Amino acid sequence: MNTTEIRTGEIRLGTVKYVRLRKRWRWNPRKGITNLVLLIFLLLFVFMAFYYSAVKSQGQALGRLITVEKGDTLWAIARRHYPKTDPRKPIAEIQKLNSLKTSQIYAGQTLYLPQ
Repeated sequence: MNTTEIRTGEIRLGTVKYVRLRKRWRWNPRKGITNLVLLIFLLLFVFMAFYYSAVKSQGQALGRLITVEKGDTLWAIARRHYPKTDPRKPIAEIQKLNSLKTSQIYAGQTLYLPQ
């Protein structure tokens, strides 16, 4: 303590320097690009989930499920399940509903029939 401080009875503190409590923000390109890529993948995943759930809900309702027996053909199945209609239309719908590229089916195969 100085002699002037003792005489007056008061103690002076030194000047207070500005203390920076937060770290200054700096751009780190490696972390920034990584975080951006992760955000894009997350958004892409969410959009895909919404898209596919919407497509499924708007798609054609699945009908009855049957199992193909030995000797069955699409023509016979269409005639059996849709007797009052021309078999060509139900056959086309069965192929579309089951993603069949040809009219060939096998015994034990399960098929969805349109409603």
